Amino acid sequence: MKLFVRIAATIGVLLLFMSSIFSSCANLDSKENGTDNGGPDSTSPVVTEPPASAAPLPEVLANEPKSARKTRQEAIEIIERHKKKSLEYKPLSDPDKEYALDRVTNVHMIEMLTGEYSINQTKSRYGVGGTDLGIIWGTGEKLFIAFGDTFLNEPQSDEWRCNVLAYTTDLDYSDGIIFDGMIEKKPGLAKELLRGKKIDNIEVTKIPTGAFNIGDTHYLAFMSVKHWGAAGEWICNYGGFAKSTDEGMNWTILEDLQWPGDSSFCQMVPVVIDEYVYIAGISGGRNGSAKMMRVKLEDFENRDAYEYLVGLNDDGSPIFEKGEENIYTPHNLLPKPVGEMSIMYNEYLGEWMVTYLYGENLVLRVAKNIWGPYSRAVTIAEQKDFPGLYGAFMHPAYVKENGRKVGFLMSLWTPVYNVAVMEMELVKKD
Repeated sequence: MKLFVRIAATIGVLLLFMSSIFSSCANLDSKENGTDNGGPDSTSPVVTEPPASAAPLPEVLANEPKSARKTRQEAIEIIERHKKKSLEYKPLSDPDKEYALDRVTNVHMIEMLTGEYSINQTKSRYGVGGTDLGIIWGTGEKLFIAFGDTFLNEPQSDEWRCNVLAYTTDLDYSDGIIFDGMIEKKPGLAKELLRGKKIDNIEVTKIPTGAFNIGDTHYLAFMSVKHWGAAGEWICNYGGFAKSTDEGMNWTILEDLQWPGDSSFCQMVPVVIDEYVYIAGISGGRNGSAKMMRVKLEDFENRDAYEYLVGLNDDGSPIFEKGEENIYTPHNLLPKPVGEMSIMYNEYLGEWMVTYLYGENLVLRVAKNIWGPYSRAVTIAEQKDFPGLYGAFMHPAYVKENGRKVGFLMSLWTPVYNVAVMEMELVKKD
């Protein structure tokens, strides 16, 4: 079945190339939509008919502006070059040999996860021509993947949704991940889960940052963005959680479970360990340090029950304390700068892994305990190799060989603006 879908997707990409070529030659009297990095263009897409010689395309593709086709063609060429790369960066600097990890090797792109050029052909199927992030959670045989700002057309225009959600039972990432579907507003259009106001300096958007479930109850961490600033900088209203009890179809924002936008808990990454939920957090943007808090599962929706990591004892055990003042503890889980995070335990290493954007590059750190101390950073992908990269989201289901090989989702910016399935191989010390 997966091979059939892959063949169908390949044929679809060929048709897109044909469409781009024919449309560029045709004398179409159309007005092009503009591009706006802060949101969708308010101009409606111009409807044009494909040349008679072109193969039939879904309506959403037949009616798209030429700018979308051009951007998609540019993206396809970039993606094909990326797929040919297999990279290795400097090993971990660990003179005292405290950690099991030695180096990361064979970093490569497997397939695109989103976009019309992906195995999921998300534009024609779900109205997702461009999106980013890819927060993974779930247990058993079904996983959920949440995305950030989403657009119908590739130049980030039309049908702007602040967040969308896919689900899958494909647990083998090694040849791409096939969606079973996406939560839809109507057939062919992925639904905005948490509605953002889309008003600058009030609330531009709501972006997912982490998620987990307790049985059939799903919790999605998100940040309310007040204003996008310079690259890597933005102002948050608050960080909070939303809740779903119907498999992600509908979400309720938990008004009593929110943290100040100027704290380090605007972008939160929850991880369940035994009876606790541990939550790593960073402030708005990608330039601050990371903090940590925790709460017992049974008290998750009670904000007063949360306690904050304020330090480590001499034996490395954590010191957690309650109290609003500890939201701003000086103790750092990770030193700045820290961008979008993902955390999971790796059986192969016997260590916790955290991935995030460090300046311009994606890095990995490891630790014996989730609260640290963490190793120095090891690069897993550089901006020069994958221009416009950010986000490196992992899940324990997407590993091979007991964790020696780790799949992760990586976002790319313009002109791709979509999510790729990546893989890295971990090498332990001798």
